[in-house]
Amino acid sequence: MANLVYQNAGTALTWADSGGDYALTFKGMATVTGRQGATHDFGVAAVAARFAWQCMVHFDTATTPVVDEMVHIYLKTSPDGTNCDNDDGEGDIAVSNVNKLKNLHYLGSIIVDEAAVDVPMQKGGVIWIAAKEIAPVVWNATADTLDDDVSPTNSKFILTPYPMEIQ
Repeated sequence: MANLVYQNAGTALTWADSGGDYALTFKGMATVTGRQGATHDFGVAAVAARFAWQCMVHFDTATTPVVDEMVHIYLKTSPDGTNCDNDDGEGDIAVSNVNKLKNLHYLGSIIVDEAAVDVPMQKGGVIWIAAKEIAPVVWNATADTLDDDVSPTNSKFILTPYPMEIQ
């Protein structure tokens, strides 16, 4: 008889303006700009390879988002802490150019599904990560600014490990 593989969530990592484990400035992210979050280093110990990710954004009350516009989510990786997917640097920094997204790992897009400012828009999925260091990258491809409130419940990126456990 085969063994079952259980899914037990590990401790989630959160990137947010405030209240998270790492900084990622969503606050007031302008149209057609992007932001890279601070780098997480998994170190050299054994870690999960499978992760669930979730990204949530809110739009500023000054303008109403347009249905079908998108916020794109990427993951920047480094296998050794030195060689990265792009040369934008490390830390909570602006993406220097839309072309810097080309070699990142595309995770998905939050597609605006209603013209509302007080509704969280979110997208999630599963990814396998085999890198020493990672950083989420968010690109606001909409015609609207993200909310300028720093509440940690407004906009954030969450990464939850799901290690394989055979019972």
